[in-house]
Amino acid sequence: MTGTSIDGDLDAAIIAVHGHGLDMHAPLVHGQSFSLGALTDDLRRAASGAAMTAREFTRLSHAFGLLHAEAIELLCEAASVRPDLVVLHGQTVVHAPPLSWQLVNPWPVAVRLGCPVRYDLRASNLGSGGQGAPITPLADFILYGEDARAKTILNLGGFANATLLPARGEGPDAIRGLDLCPCNHLLDRVARTRLGRAFDEDGRAARQGRPDEPIAAAIAEMAMEPLRALAAHGHRSLGSGDEAAQAIERTDDLSPEDACATVVEAVARMLADGLAAAGHAPSASIVVAGGSARHRILCDRLAQLSGSPVETSDVHAGIPCHMREAAAIAVLGALADDGVRFSLRQVTGVESAVPESAVIGR
Repeated sequence: MTGTSIDGDLDAAIIAVHGHGLDMHAPLVHGQSFSLGALTDDLRRAASGAAMTAREFTRLSHAFGLLHAEAIELLCEAASVRPDLVVLHGQTVVHAPPLSWQLVNPWPVAVRLGCPVRYDLRASNLGSGGQGAPITPLADFILYGEDARAKTILNLGGFANATLLPARGEGPDAIRGLDLCPCNHLLDRVARTRLGRAFDEDGRAARQGRPDEPIAAAIAEMAMEPLRALAAHGHRSLGSGDEAAQAIERTDDLSPEDACATVVEAVARMLADGLAAAGHAPSASIVVAGGSARHRILCDRLAQLSGSPVETSDVHAGIPCHMREAAAIAVLGALADDGVRFSLRQVTGVESAVPESAVIGR
């Protein structure tokens, strides 16, 4: 899995599947991140809508498939396992339902690993008239669900998305999931432009700054405006590019540290407001994963604004923060193998009319 923020890593996870369908148990066996290397810039170009020839897109897709094959082979060697199934998400280079493209050539993986490969996870739901996102809520139900208590799984990626999990007894029909707001797109952009770094590690610069409240409010308003426009046309899922890049220019007159702190405040406000509107109860804990799960300033501010305890997924469920999405994608493939359609009607808008994901090597 690589996220929409394209932070330079390919995350790969191995799960062990016990049981079938919604009754499966899927503990994480091993996970590792691999550098995208020279492909990082090309993937960012593709996701930003830069002009590329058909040959360039084909070359990028092939090279990305080769990188997946090498990474998964190394991961399996480290864990001393042979995979029964590989599941690829691909890099989202466009997401504007009914159009969506998760770029990757799966054939190098199938050939190198010698097992079935599932890919193109969103197309069935999109073709059925759904949003094709978020697709991980049912996987979150498998990985994080508990018999006695509800909780919210919050992925702090390029865009933040949330799964509101009921107690297991309420069943999948009670699961809610939604995309919330830009997150790492904003946090990483201010780090690149003001700090000269890919990201503000652990929020160190933000910790040294003081947020400008009016500017934070203006950034939040600017960042949410294009998303409200999508919602007005019936679209619930977010895009793949940095729709709110101009919002960061509001911090140009602030010090780098104050700029980082101000963007953190804006993101925390959007997260808290979005969760409240979605029905998150302050009594339910928030389990954070994704690239900014260890951004302590962001998580502490979210806890204050939401009134909920915030804990990381590695502490809560033994799944490292950066492995949650990769593990979830693996679960989706296992569900598809068991004939379960993992896109939930109440999340994506419709139930998929045909089985989900394409499969090769079988």
